[in-house]
Amino acid sequence: MRIFLLFIFCSLCPAFSSFAQNTVVQPASPGRSCGTDAYLEELKQRNPDFARQQYQTEQIVQQALRQQGQYLRQATTITIPVVFHVVYNTPSENISDEQILSQLAILNADFSRQNADTTNTPDYFRPYAADTRIEFCLATITPDGEPTTGITRTQTYRSTFTIGDEVKFSSQGGIDIWDRDEYLNIWVCNLGNNLLGYAPHFNTEAAADGVVVHYASVGAPPANKFEWKYNLGRTATHEVGHWLGLKHIWGQGASCTDSDDIVDTPNQFVENTGCKTGFHLSCDNGPYGDMYQNYMDYSDDACMNLFTGGQAAYMQAVLSTRRSTLYNSLACSGSLKSDFTTSLKGDTLLVAGKQVQYKDASEGVRPTSWLWEFEGGVPATSTLQHPVVTYPQPGKFTVKLTTSNGSLSSTAVKEEYVHVTVNDLAVYPSPTSDFIAIEQPARILVREVQLLNSLGQVVFTSEVRDRVLRVDVRALPAGIYYLRLTSTNGTAIRKVSVVK
Repeated sequence: MRIFLLFIFCSLCPAFSSFAQNTVVQPASPGRSCGTDAYLEELKQRNPDFARQQYQTEQIVQQALRQQGQYLRQATTITIPVVFHVVYNTPSENISDEQILSQLAILNADFSRQNADTTNTPDYFRPYAADTRIEFCLATITPDGEPTTGITRTQTYRSTFTIGDEVKFSSQGGIDIWDRDEYLNIWVCNLGNNLLGYAPHFNTEAAADGVVVHYASVGAPPANKFEWKYNLGRTATHEVGHWLGLKHIWGQGASCTDSDDIVDTPNQFVENTGCKTGFHLSCDNGPYGDMYQNYMDYSDDACMNLFTGGQAAYMQAVLSTRRSTLYNSLACSGSLKSDFTTSLKGDTLLVAGKQVQYKDASEGVRPTSWLWEFEGGVPATSTLQHPVVTYPQPGKFTVKLTTSNGSLSSTAVKEEYVHVTVNDLAVYPSPTSDFIAIEQPARILVREVQLLNSLGQVVFTSEVRDRVLRVDVRALPAGIYYLRLTSTNGTAIRKVSVVK
């Protein structure tokens, strides 16, 4: 099977004009359709480097698959925090909380193989059906650490949205994304141009990385009151599959040489629509034919019922690589985790006497109090959120931060976090009888040290790998010596005296 990821998005769309609560919907077209190619081209136009980035990411995922084994998934279930952004123009588009909760339940059932219609999986495909070990929770914390229901509601001036991603931007009538490293964003809106839903490739720009579904496809009856064949919540299941890296089960086009790159999904010629029964053979995939019951085909909602072990392994590989930050998300936990950074770029190395701006970077629930402890710093403690500290003396110092919001508290300790150096190149002691210490400041990097006797002869040479170098002079006769120090600041000479 070819290793290349060209799905980016799927819009699963019957032709329909409008929806209203308690209205029977009768689509004009007999099945789903997909705007993958159009969306792919749009992404390529937005980012000329997209195809290369896409290929590189796919190679990383494939390497993770090889390392973990095609079917060896992690032992524990990962929980993905979800925020639903309801963007509506009319009251019927502003769907109920119950409809959204119904969709969340469907995602959890479908991805854990707990869906009630597992009995509809044919006997010959049941050995391939799998629990993906992925579950979903409604976010309880906003990106700012404030409480949330996991549902946002935004009234828009737009009557419809397209694959142009307008729904993902407040400036275009939608709502901006919540941090994709912490949340799965699902936008719910009125999609035009016969779109039912779409999901970006996992290599898309951060501001547009999430799933979009038509409001009438969310959840299942009785919460979903739209009477049509896409009212069982499988649109979101399909699109979240894309968001986690899966292609359509038939690959990219009408060809038996194409593939979804999953070993346990039978190769098939094109998509299956409607609600087929029996065997549907294509691409020499007998005796059982197409797996049209798979969530990544185009069957009606009532006729989809499984992910395979290979698909589960692939999604887990995506989660362990491209979407690995979700493992550490606290968006559903209601907890607090202390953390901090500094204004120093790249590291925490500085010369004595300099100031450091500390920045609270705690995650989860927003803290309301801070207690900092700075070993070697002035001040030694602080209750400010972002304090400024001076370090007057060289050394390696620990920093401790305890945050609290009244009911919760958390402490972060970083040992020897700050390395304070001398403020000028130092050579000591002189005179000496055993060792000479050479200490370099943060702004200078010594590359090489040579020790010369009074006749200009080199008696010792060393490359410098540490900020403090000790030169052993115990075997040298007493006398005057010269250290030649080659650094990023040029060459410096220091005179030292060796005594016995």
